[in-house]
Amino acid sequence: MPKLIEKDFPYAELSLVAERESWRKEVHRPIYYLHKWWARRLGSVFRGIVLSACLENSENFWARFYSKNSFDSTVVFDPFMGSGVAVGEAIKLGCKAVGRDINPVAYLACRAAFSRYAATEVHAAYRHLEQTLAAKLLSYFQTRTSAGRDATVLYYFLVKVVSCPDCEKEIDLFKTRIFSKNAMPRKDPSARALCPACGTVNATVFNADRVRCSACSVAYNPQRGNIKGAKVHCDGCGRAFHLIDRMKTLNGPLPFRRYAKMLLTEDGQKLYEPMNEFDRALERQIAEEFATVSNAFPTVAIESGYNTDQIRNHNYRHWHELFSDRQLVCIGHLLAAIKSIENPDLKRLFACLFSGTLEFNNLFTSFKGEGTGAVRHMFSHHVLKPEVMPLEANLWGTSKSSGAFSRLFHSRVEKALAYKSDPSELRISSAKSVKVRGINRPVKKKIADSFEQFAFNPKTTYLSSGDSSCIDIPDKNVDIVITDPPFFDNVHYSQLADFFYYWLNQMLEFSPTMTTRCAGEVQDTRPELFTRKLTSVFTECSRVLSDKGLFVFTYHHARHEGWLSVHRAIRHAGFVCTQAYPIKAEMSVSMPLKQATSPIHLDLILVCRKERTANGRASNPPAIDRAREQISTLKSAGIEVSLGDAKVILMGCFLCEAHAMGNIEREEAFLWGLEQHLDAYVYQVIPAKSEAC
Repeated sequence: MPKLIEKDFPYAELSLVAERESWRKEVHRPIYYLHKWWARRLGSVFRGIVLSACLENSENFWARFYSKNSFDSTVVFDPFMGSGVAVGEAIKLGCKAVGRDINPVAYLACRAAFSRYAATEVHAAYRHLEQTLAAKLLSYFQTRTSAGRDATVLYYFLVKVVSCPDCEKEIDLFKTRIFSKNAMPRKDPSARALCPACGTVNATVFNADRVRCSACSVAYNPQRGNIKGAKVHCDGCGRAFHLIDRMKTLNGPLPFRRYAKMLLTEDGQKLYEPMNEFDRALERQIAEEFATVSNAFPTVAIESGYNTDQIRNHNYRHWHELFSDRQLVCIGHLLAAIKSIENPDLKRLFACLFSGTLEFNNLFTSFKGEGTGAVRHMFSHHVLKPEVMPLEANLWGTSKSSGAFSRLFHSRVEKALAYKSDPSELRISSAKSVKVRGINRPVKKKIADSFEQFAFNPKTTYLSSGDSSCIDIPDKNVDIVITDPPFFDNVHYSQLADFFYYWLNQMLEFSPTMTTRCAGEVQDTRPELFTRKLTSVFTECSRVLSDKGLFVFTYHHARHEGWLSVHRAIRHAGFVCTQAYPIKAEMSVSMPLKQATSPIHLDLILVCRKERTANGRASNPPAIDRAREQISTLKSAGIEVSLGDAKVILMGCFLCEAHAMGNIEREEAFLWGLEQHLDAYVYQVIPAKSEAC
């Protein structure tokens, strides 16, 4: 008997729930946000996928979505575990969950998220760190106000410095002299600008083009700095030069200087002030301490790669160079304290919290603005982007801090612990969203170390790190494979994850390997290599999947090669795609989407069976009619569909139509032929004059 997902899936209604979740994913699904991972999919979507892949065709989807479920005999496997969304949702529904990822950072984060903890032990471990470390770490952020009062620095504002190749003058690489403004400047136009003559911090507005310094009376345009785009202008000799060319003549990353600070007074007032002699004395003290501990940080090279070359071009050669001396001194104290935690599960949890904190505490962060979380973390653009005006935040933090260890404990760990005990679901009612509780299994599992151990203990979850083209699951022992594979030309996870692994490996001594890069990683810019590796994983999934089992994954791609790659992987692994449903994928205002010329807001849910057991797709209308129907259903639910989305929907429908042919060569020729005509097909299913409907 077919499963519900093969016949009827409420993709439009579920997309509405997913869209509401996408605005505050870390609030509605905090368990997946203990640590950074890329391309995290929406929990409500994967709950729907797992549920409808377990249910028979006659079941009521929404009645079961918001009620208790128990699929204790169903084994769900995710070979590309990532942040663990598929595994977590399977656990909540009572399935026996297995997850694997080739990247050890993903594995460690998921193990920390799904392990069973006593909340009292977690809080006791945090209180011990607080009692032994907080005062010491906060001492590195002490200051005195201009009025001579004690205060704590929340953020130091830094600027990179380069010498002119002609006159050798030291040039501050300010993009703009306005270094602080509100995150919503139209509502609150106040801003702070630095005087280029005397370094005084002046109050102004975000769009001012003239400021007179309150101290030296010099008038200046705060919008202008010494760097615009790739070019630097020397205000000493007038020379203009490309920064990247200048970097080639230098050894090591550019130095920086601290020029201002946001401080918190003892009575809770926030002030902006320039650096003073107290601050300079503290800088000298920290520099001396750093000189005594600098050798404690392993020298691990940043290997060349698609993403890492972005910072290697700026002379960053080792991972510890991405931090200031103050940050490294603080890191050293915190790292040693976490290494001393005896309970391995607690050590892993706090190691992940610490590692995640470093995303907000390095020389690649910047000031996002007041009125929001002040720190723009280093992966906000999903790449390694050097900053010329970095931010140095208070690593331990205060109640007014952003991205600090103490604040992330409360916002990440405590919220995840509460969610693990009683995971909730989001329900939309009369345009409002409410949380439905008491319907899920707790996400507190003993983690098995092998499939054999997992098979004999129904209360465990099996997580592992390694190549998913070679796993220890016996033949036909999995009922459903549910996953979200990577794209061949997108973010290279291992190159970015090495930033975290450098620190995690020091605390947990996970592996003697110094990098997470692996030859088996399904991530290549060459389509043929990506296809070969993806096929290997899909083939292994076919081996472990029962003959009547379902293989379901989410996917979208803007390039035709991406679709051909996934088609070949499906077919050469012995599967056929029988259904494709569009579903909400990301928050509409996420940075990658905002930067895209024709953004894709939707994923496809591709439902596959083994070819020899597939029942075909005779019930599906022709591809263009099916795509038109799906777009109409989404629009009727109030969901926008861009031209990029329409192409994704069409390709899913064409993929199902091709796989009904039953001949790989004919299917390949059919899909190849679509490339030249796809735009014409798009305008048959979506109005030509509108980018979004």
